[in-house]
Amino acid sequence: MHDFLVEAIMSRNAKKSLLALAVLAATGCASVPERDPMMDDARISVNAARSNPQVATFAPAELDQAIATLRQADDLAARGGRPSEVHQLALLANQRAAVAQEVARARADEAALAVQRRANEAQLSADLSRRQAEAAQLQAAAAQRQADEAQRVAASMQARAETYAAPAYDYRRRQNERLYEANVTYVRAVVGPPQQRCWVEREKVYDNPPGGVNVPGAVVGGVIGGILGHQIGSGRGQDLATGIGAVTGAAIGANVNRGPDGVVYSQNVQRCDYVPSSARLDYYDVTYAFGGVEHRVQLMTPPGPTIVVNAQGEPRV
Repeated sequence: MHDFLVEAIMSRNAKKSLLALAVLAATGCASVPERDPMMDDARISVNAARSNPQVATFAPAELDQAIATLRQADDLAARGGRPSEVHQLALLANQRAAVAQEVARARADEAALAVQRRANEAQLSADLSRRQAEAAQLQAAAAQRQADEAQRVAASMQARAETYAAPAYDYRRRQNERLYEANVTYVRAVVGPPQQRCWVEREKVYDNPPGGVNVPGAVVGGVIGGILGHQIGSGRGQDLATGIGAVTGAAIGANVNRGPDGVVYSQNVQRCDYVPSSARLDYYDVTYAFGGVEHRVQLMTPPGPTIVVNAQGEPRV
């Protein structure tokens, strides 16, 4: 990039260089005037490059070369050097100052593009992070819903278990406690919640109406009967036996699988029923009366006509 800019600037100033060389040839060995246009032009170019912040930032080496070349031109002019040599250095300083300006501009554009590229990448990264965060939030919400549902199911199962579980009470007799007998008025056996039980049975299906014929059976029976009859005798007797065998086989086959109501087929039929979850009783819900008040208790064994209680009507065993 730097070499390309230098060549472009040199090409653009080619005519100016030729003009400067013609001036140098015309002046010959004359001394450099105080107000030399070429030196002034070189100073303007170098000062413009020096005052440009982009040049100081992105092309400091090119700027130093232009300043050094202009200083060499000033020193040579101060020593009374040949004007042609002074003008050559002034022209070179002018060109180097222009190169510094172009290089700084190009590098500033590249830096701006790099900054924009990094900003775009940062924006893409931020968008990706945001989408990942949103996806994580959705996953967390779904997991929370699943946890809530699992907790709800567990709570429901626990409630059902508590409903069908026999309460654990301490029915032991206390020391020196007076006991009474209370009449049992109602007993209910409690089992677990009912469950659905399904099974498969073979069921007969009557396909034809009464008096119908099993056509497939007749065809098969006729074929088999004809084959068996053909094996009997020879000549006309064999033909007669074949015909009789076919007729007989067809008659037998027509009545295969026939019931009183027609042809009978069998097929699988699923049946379901609700049955208790366990054949064993969970507990007995017992109601009894004592002191004019109705009480209830859950027992693991069936009670008799009476139940032993204390003075407060609490059961005792």
